[in-house]
Amino acid sequence: MKKSTNITRLLLLTAFLAILAFPQHANSQSNLMYGSSRNPLMNSANPAFFPSHSKVYISLPNANINFTSPLSYNSIFQYDSTQQKTYINANSIIDTLTDGSALRFGTGIYPAGLGIDFGNFFLTLSAMAKVDMGMSMPSGLLTFLTEGNYGHTGDDVIELLNGDLIGARVYGEGALGFGIRLLDNNLTIGARAKLLVGYMDLSNSASSLTIRTAEDYSSMTADLNLDMNMTSCLDITKDTNSGTTSVKVRTVMPKNFGMNFDLGVRYTIGKFDLSASILDFGPGIHWTDGVKKIVSANENNSFTFTGLDVSEAMQGGTMDSTFTRMLIDSLKSLSEYKVIDGGEGYWTSIPTKVNLGGMFNVTDWFSAGLLFHGEFDRGVVKVGEVFKTKTTGFHSRTTLMARAGFKDWIEVVAAASVISSKGDWSFFNPGVGITLTPFRTLQIYTFLDYISNIYLVDAKQFNISFGLNLFFGKGSSK
Repeated sequence: MKKSTNITRLLLLTAFLAILAFPQHANSQSNLMYGSSRNPLMNSANPAFFPSHSKVYISLPNANINFTSPLSYNSIFQYDSTQQKTYINANSIIDTLTDGSALRFGTGIYPAGLGIDFGNFFLTLSAMAKVDMGMSMPSGLLTFLTEGNYGHTGDDVIELLNGDLIGARVYGEGALGFGIRLLDNNLTIGARAKLLVGYMDLSNSASSLTIRTAEDYSSMTADLNLDMNMTSCLDITKDTNSGTTSVKVRTVMPKNFGMNFDLGVRYTIGKFDLSASILDFGPGIHWTDGVKKIVSANENNSFTFTGLDVSEAMQGGTMDSTFTRMLIDSLKSLSEYKVIDGGEGYWTSIPTKVNLGGMFNVTDWFSAGLLFHGEFDRGVVKVGEVFKTKTTGFHSRTTLMARAGFKDWIEVVAAASVISSKGDWSFFNPGVGITLTPFRTLQIYTFLDYISNIYLVDAKQFNISFGLNLFFGKGSSK
C-alpha cells in the first residue's frame, strides 16, 4: 500500500488538530511606536522613555493588532480565467509552507492609561486586555502529505503532531511604572511591574498523533493521544449521553494571577540617543481557577486501516453503507475526548521581548536610526514542582527608520524592516505612521507597520496601532 491515498478521513482529523495547534506567541509591538518621540505610549516599549511633553497625559482607549501568516491570499487561491472560477491551489500551499510556519495573531486593547511627570522622575499607570494566539503546521505533517508513508515501515513511526503545539490565551494586565533621570538628565532608567489576570488558556501538555505502517504495507495504524491543559472563565461541559457541549459564564474575576516585569535604560550623548529594554520578564501566569484537562476518551486510542475490500464494501454495484458507517465510527472513536479535573494547576509564560535602539538627531526636527525587536516564545514553565523554560521559537524585526516633527503638533515616521521568524526571512516590510497633536491637548495617532506587500492579495503580515491621548500642563521637556 505505497503512498496510500485511502486515509482521507484520517487526514481531515489531522487537519482539524492542526487548526488547534497554537504555538506560544507574542503580542508584537510596532517599532514605529518605539521610535516615536511625541507619543507617550512609547513608554510601553521602554519604561525608561520619559513621557515628558506634558505634565499629565491620559491615554484614551486605543488598540494594537498584529497579524502574520506564512500564506497570502494568492498563495491559497488561484483564478482560472478560462473557466472563470477561483479554486484552492493545494500545490502552492504545500510548496509555501515549511515545518514551523505559523499563523500568528495578537491584539492589545488599552482601556485607560495615566502618566505624571514630576521633573526628574515620572510615574505611569495602565490597564490592558490582551489576546495571543497562533496556528502552526505541526512537524511531520507536511512530509507525510508530500511523501506519504513510503519508506516508513515496522518500528519507523511518522510523527504528525508532537511537541509544544498549543498556546492560546486571553488575559488582563495592570501595570505600575516609574523612571528617573540621572547624570544631568543624560541617563534615564525605568522599571514597570505588571499584575496579570488570566481568563482563558489552552496549552499543550503531551498531545501526539503518530502513524505506523506494517512491514508488508498491508495496514496503517494511527495512535492519537490528547493531553491538553484548559482554563477558562467559562464552564464548558459535554453531555456523555447526547454528545452536546454547553457553555456558560463561570466567573468574571478568575483567580489566575501572575507577575511580570519590564526594565529599560536610555542614554543620550551629543546627537546620539541609545536605548534598550526587556519586557515581560518573569514567571507569567499561574492557572489555578477552573483548571481542566482534555484527554482522549479511550485509553488505547488507535485505529488500524487495512484498505478497502471491494467484495465487502460493494454490494450490488453500490457502496455498502454498513461498511462505510463502521469506518466512520472507528474514526469518530479515535477523536473522542473527555474533560477531567486538571489538578493543582500550571504556569505559562508570556513571551519575553527585547528592544535595542539607536537614533541620530540630525536636527531638532529630524532623526534617523536603527531599531531591533526580538521575541522569545516559551511554553509551559512549570510542570509539577519543577520550573522549566523552553524556547519554542524566536522572532525578530530590525528596522531602519526616520522621523520628522513639525511645529510640535505633527510627527511623521517612515520605516523599512527585515523580519525573521524561525529561520524564515522577509527583507522588505515598509511602515508609516503619523501623530497629530492639535492645540497640544488632543493627540491622534496611527501606525501601520511591517507591511509585507502593498498589494493586499500578496500581503502576509502587518501591524497596526491607533488611538487617542490627552495632554495637560507643560512637561519637563519639549
